[in-house]
Amino acid sequence: MDISSILLLLVWGALVGLVFSSIGAAGGILASFGLITVIGVTDPNSVKPMAQLLALATALVFIPGYFKRKAWVLPIGLMLSAGGIVGALVGSTLSRHYLSDMSTFKPLFGLLAFLVAVQIGWKLYKERKEGKSITCFCQEGVKNITVNEKNILFDYAGKTYRCNPWSPWVAGFGIAVIASIFGVGGGFLLVPYLASILGIPMFIIPATAALAVFISGSISVANYLRMGSEIDVPILATLIIGGIVGARLGPKLNQIMKESWLQASLASIVAVIGTKYLLS
Repeated sequence: MDISSILLLLVWGALVGLVFSSIGAAGGILASFGLITVIGVTDPNSVKPMAQLLALATALVFIPGYFKRKAWVLPIGLMLSAGGIVGALVGSTLSRHYLSDMSTFKPLFGLLAFLVAVQIGWKLYKERKEGKSITCFCQEGVKNITVNEKNILFDYAGKTYRCNPWSPWVAGFGIAVIASIFGVGGGFLLVPYLASILGIPMFIIPATAALAVFISGSISVANYLRMGSEIDVPILATLIIGGIVGARLGPKLNQIMKESWLQASLASIVAVIGTKYLLS
């Protein structure tokens, strides 16, 4: 690779790491978009594990920072992960056999991304119209986590949140199936689920989602490699170096930006990618 190619890979990796670590989503979508459109990888079954490996590497960098400030809900992340293990095996197996042509892969990938963007945009519109307050960043982090057969409960910023413990398992399974089919982390579906369905504040979503992304993504990548998918090691390694840099900056961005800005940024990113692939 020449210097310009290396710089492009580093910058794109940094962008993926920054977005994924600050929002908890869109890392896999950006990685896949970069591999296909910016770098020119033509085999979908190579793009999928490479994009997931980039997401996994950046997750390893930024999860500890959220952990130190107690900005995650471990029981929810573990239940999402448990369902995701099964879903990742199912999705990657189906995708390897039935979604191996780029002409089929790109429009379906675009449609999924566009629908997610619409969903997040609609949520923001409803919150603004109904005048709902947005939770602010809380320095004390998540407190008083309780888990029983009926509920997962925790306190954040003076408010108590609860969810059925089986809801994350079912969601984790379904999201992992879709994520592994398209070779992405799944954060672009996990974030809307955690924010819209469970009502969790955006400030504690990235690490909660990233735990599930890391576990289910690892299973998906291992299954793709077992089935014969190939990866371009020099390209992937350069992207990961950039991703590590971006992932160190993302948590700081998460603290200083408003929750609505973070969600709007996510919606804008996936909408542009989805529209491009639908129209191409």
